Amino acid sequence: TENDENGQAENFSMDPQLERQVETIRNLVDSYMSIINKCIRDLIPKTIMHLMINNVKDFINSELLAQLYSSEDQNTLMEESAEQAQRRDEMLRMYQALKEALVVIGDINTATTFTPAPPPVDDSWIQHSRRRPTLSAPLPRPTSGRGPAPAIPSPGPHSGAPPVPFRPGPLPPFPNSSDSFGAPPQVPSRPTRAPPSVP
Repeated sequence: TENDENGQAENFSMDPQLERQVETIRNLVDSYMSIINKCIRDLIPKTIMHLMINNVKDFINSELLAQLYSSEDQNTLMEESAEQAQRRDEMLRMYQALKEALVVIGDINTATTFTPAPPPVDDSWIQHSRRRPTLSAPLPRPTSGRGPAPAIPSPGPHSGAPPVPFRPGPLPPFPNSSDSFGAPPQVPSRPTRAPPSVP
C-alpha cells in the first residue's frame, strides 16, 4: 500500500495541469483570508464604538434623566463645589505668582551688564628685575674679594699679586707712610711679575 501511495503522489506531482490548479486555489485562498482579516480589523472597532454609543444613549434617556429629575434641587446641579472653587483660586494665585516671577527674571536679564575681565598683568619686568641682581651679583664679588687682598700682604706673596694692577694710584703713598715696616718696598716690585700670570 505504501508503494501504491508513493506512486500516486509521484503521478500527481508530475501532472503539470494539476500543479497549476493547486497553485491557483492556494492563491485564491490566501487572497480570501487577507480580505477577511482586513474586513474584521476594520469592522470590530466600528462595531464596538457603535454598541457603546447606543448603550450610553439608552442609559441617558432612560435612567440618568430620571435620576437627575428625582433630585431635590435641580438648580444646585450646575453650581461649583467648594473644593473646586478652592482649587481654582489656588491655581489663579499660582498663575499670578509665576507671571510676576517671569517679569522679574526678564528685568534682571535686561538690566544685567557684562563687564569683560581685565587683561592679565604683565609681570615680566618683575622677573627681569629678579634675574638682574643674580646676574650682577657675581660681578662685585671678585672686586670685593680682590679689594681686601692687598690689606693682607703678609701671609703670602700670591695673595697680594692680583689686586696691585687695579690700584696703580695709591701705590706711591704706601711706601711714604710706612717706611719702618719694610714690606711696602716689596709691593712695587710685584706688578712686573703679575701681568704674565693674569692672562
